[in-house]
Amino acid sequence: MQDSDRTLTRRDTAVRRMPRTLMAFEVTAFRWLWGSFLFGSMSMSVRMLAQGWLVLEITDSPFWVGAIAGIQGLGLVGFGAFGGTIVERYDKRFVLGVVYFFGFVISGLTGFLAITGQIQLWHMAPIALTQGMLMGTQLPASNVLAYQIVGPERLLNAMASRLMAMNISRVIGSLIAGALIHNFGVGSSYLLAASGSAVGLAFLLVIRGDFRAAPQREPFWQSTGQGLRYAWRNSAIRRLLFLSLLMEAFGFSHLVMMPVMARDVLNVGATGLGYLSAASGLGSMLSTLGVASLGDFRRKGPLLAFTTLGAGVSIVLFAYSPVFALSLLMAGLAGGSLMAYDVTMGTMLQLHCDDDMRGRVLGIYGLTFGFTSVGGSLAGAVATVINPPFAVAMGGVFITLYIGATFRSALRLDRSARRKQWRRT
Repeated sequence: MQDSDRTLTRRDTAVRRMPRTLMAFEVTAFRWLWGSFLFGSMSMSVRMLAQGWLVLEITDSPFWVGAIAGIQGLGLVGFGAFGGTIVERYDKRFVLGVVYFFGFVISGLTGFLAITGQIQLWHMAPIALTQGMLMGTQLPASNVLAYQIVGPERLLNAMASRLMAMNISRVIGSLIAGALIHNFGVGSSYLLAASGSAVGLAFLLVIRGDFRAAPQREPFWQSTGQGLRYAWRNSAIRRLLFLSLLMEAFGFSHLVMMPVMARDVLNVGATGLGYLSAASGLGSMLSTLGVASLGDFRRKGPLLAFTTLGAGVSIVLFAYSPVFALSLLMAGLAGGSLMAYDVTMGTMLQLHCDDDMRGRVLGIYGLTFGFTSVGGSLAGAVATVINPPFAVAMGGVFITLYIGATFRSALRLDRSARRKQWRRT
């Protein structure tokens, strides 16, 4: 960390120690940041749920559900590396605030068009593209800001706590959004998303501290290219990023197909979709609580490998579940496995990075998030040609086979991270 970051951490650290599960909350600034994550994440999760249902209403086609998600993914993939460079060059809190503001504007506009009956399929393409670009900046800004506030010792706990906020908001937001769509139409859920962005921005403005970046001498494009070369030449980072790409494309992408599974396979409608999404969020919340309770857990490589394997198996079981109650359970297990994986992945990437490259590497990591939508687009096409359960299960089988083939190398990934952290200290 920079000297200003150390000063911030010392000043904002509470005198009374907290339980290991809440160790990141010893830092006062992180408490406000967590509140911002809570409402900002609610906005994002509700937007994603509403988008799939809205496109399904407009087109009655799983293909277009996946295609619009794919456009969002292209925005994230195309802008992800630049988003990381932006985070390296500017005040992290300011960058995240800009993302929240535009999230508020876009959600409010989409809600207005839907409520007034003016929304059309062609509107969804630029909306999804812009949302993808915002997500490409939001991830590195959130993660680097958390790192600056809490430091490396509390990082795993902070990452788990950030995702805990996301999953609490996802459970609550999904239930409310499902009820709103059922009773008042999909436009009302977009207004809920807009309000989440506004409250998240308000929490962010309370945080005090200097989050400006060190002056950058090299041109923007050169800085971005340097980050890409750094990630490619570091074998551990390269392997982690490749695993992230596969997990987004074939693991998290099952969420894109959830509206189709709810309406056309399980026949439970918008309310059932809300329950499925909430079950996934509840499983994610419990798993992040479990990871947070581990504190500075040393065996991150095995944790990454086993959670990846658990995600693949549970997605296959979710795809072919014959009854809604079992589908809820499998959605929870899949969500829990994926989120425990996500916490560990984000932590290991940051620990492998040099301080002056962290934002750029996290920008590339955020770029891989776009493959959730790209994978969802592929699943939508497969669902149209074959059927939705096969499309969802295909992803689970793929990541199960991959982690099975690379299990030993995944177990060793934490050793190089520990050596790098030891050299820093």
